[in-house]
Amino acid sequence: MDLRRTLPDELLDRMQLGTIEGEVDTSAFKFRAVEDVGKFDFVSVKSNERWILAQVEEVTKKPDGETLAEANIIGYRDKGLTKAPRQVIEPDSIVYEADQELIAETLGLEDAGLGIGNLETNPDIDIFVDESDFYKHFAVLAQTGAGKSYLTGVLTEELLEQEFPILILDPHGEYSSLEIPNPERSEGAKGYDVREFSPNTDVNSEAMPLRFSSVNMEKKELLEVIPDSLTNSQMGVLYNALKRLREKGDDYTLNDIMDAVSQEDSTAKWNLLNSMEQIEESGLFSETPTNLKDLLEPGRATIINLKAVEPEATEMTAYLLAKRLFDLRKRDRVPPFVMLMEEAHNFAPEQGFGKALSSEILRKIASEGRKFGLGIGVVSQRPARIDKNVLSQCNTQFILRVSNPNDIKAISKSFEGVTSEVESMITSLPPGVCFVLGNEYPVMTQVRQRYSKHGGTTQTAEDYEQKITVDCYLPQEDIDTVRQKRDGDYTIAYYPLYHLETDDVEILVDGVEGDVKAERKKPSGLEKQVLEKLRNGLEKSEIVNEIDMTLTKMSSIQESLVEKGLVHEDRFEPKESVLDVDLVERDATEPELIDYKIDEKTARNHLEGAKVRKLRYPYYSSGDSVYDPILNKQL
Repeated sequence: MDLRRTLPDELLDRMQLGTIEGEVDTSAFKFRAVEDVGKFDFVSVKSNERWILAQVEEVTKKPDGETLAEANIIGYRDKGLTKAPRQVIEPDSIVYEADQELIAETLGLEDAGLGIGNLETNPDIDIFVDESDFYKHFAVLAQTGAGKSYLTGVLTEELLEQEFPILILDPHGEYSSLEIPNPERSEGAKGYDVREFSPNTDVNSEAMPLRFSSVNMEKKELLEVIPDSLTNSQMGVLYNALKRLREKGDDYTLNDIMDAVSQEDSTAKWNLLNSMEQIEESGLFSETPTNLKDLLEPGRATIINLKAVEPEATEMTAYLLAKRLFDLRKRDRVPPFVMLMEEAHNFAPEQGFGKALSSEILRKIASEGRKFGLGIGVVSQRPARIDKNVLSQCNTQFILRVSNPNDIKAISKSFEGVTSEVESMITSLPPGVCFVLGNEYPVMTQVRQRYSKHGGTTQTAEDYEQKITVDCYLPQEDIDTVRQKRDGDYTIAYYPLYHLETDDVEILVDGVEGDVKAERKKPSGLEKQVLEKLRNGLEKSEIVNEIDMTLTKMSSIQESLVEKGLVHEDRFEPKESVLDVDLVERDATEPELIDYKIDEKTARNHLEGAKVRKLRYPYYSSGDSVYDPILNKQL
């Protein structure tokens, strides 16, 4: 019999996969497969004039070649809702391949929003997430190597495409790569607007310094950031000091508070001062702080690079950012934004897994933030170690492979829709595939390729960028100051020079062009003494008295210094020269070093018999803009 001749028209285009066998209930069925069937495939059955959607849970093959599949029933779509069937599907019913329309309709998949990938079993069905859900908080959970940071990068890209302001707490310095187009993408690669700040710009030299205001700090905030628990006596000393400062009516700083504490009579002040000195030494507070409003700009990702930042300073940074930005948001002083936290278990740990300064404020934001347009993104490889009050408030969850039983248990307790079947699936997800929870049914999604470069890859010996120690003229302005003053993403470059010196003369030779950049005769012993005192601000008469010389001798020395070009002819003051700038050692990477084009032998032609030393002159550049930090001027 030609079965196709007996089927209704609506079934003619559906591939038959097999026939239901054995007992059937309202939640699952088994079927004998006559076509290839894979785990997690969607299948459909016609029952009571409705198409029922199901998903394959397991596939087994017998020695005789027969294939049996088990499927969990998802349900059918009715009046905009996915409903489970109340009546049992008839045994011997034909099982068909589910078409895209049925899958999308039954799972309630939208066709707009943030595009994060496609249905893992049906690549033609795109998966979107409603952007407004991100203000209701979200979680990205996975074990190491499952694709957690990559997926977080995709979500960040999608939020930036929708002009969301994003603040990222980045413990490992992974997210600055968002500004670099993905070199592995054949088309559509792009970089995003990124600004990077860090409490430690010695290590994170590309970042601008992050500093917090210490002006008019309240007692509660001080008690939070002071690293030690205070006794009642110490709290009394602090209260009295703050009260006296407030009564003056002027603004006060952390140093003012410490001065006021030191004036208290109580001996409890000494340990309190020691604790407050630790706050000051953290370098996080300043009378010229970072303007926190500048951290949030629509369509921009602000990276708080916490790489190599001490744990105490990391905690304090997270607390101060969360607290002060939440206060600004409640007063509508900054736009609605999303705060994304990598390694969230360190910022909001579950009870029994340590304490964090930021725990209380993050719990508050988790419960109240959505009302004020502040969403948090919780990213972690250890779900069991995240504060359950924070985790359970995440409206949308992206779960990649997780195998630790405690982490699986934490996920099940925190989120609806995580059935025992879903738990089983989570443990066997391949890298780059996640469950999206927040829809009516967990959707297994193949994460799309990133538009920007992924920065979260494991560091290997091949990735290591060796540092080279160079002798460098000391910049009179550091790069962080220039970045702040000129609002530019300046990077440093070291220009090559040769320093040539004999007993009588020293010169600087350009290591690229080969010409002389600076030259002068060296002072004699007595001339050197006079020159040093001039540089210290002494007048001629004072120098004569200190060195105990005649005015005639001083006049002779002055003439000689003028002739050598060491002082001005019209006034007895030292001439400024780059040769007087202090030298320091700096660690530089290969890309920061401009190559020498001439060798030492060629440079030595300018001064026979000279000692030769390689030096570097620092420049800061941002696009076409170049700044000289020795002369403190734009070139």
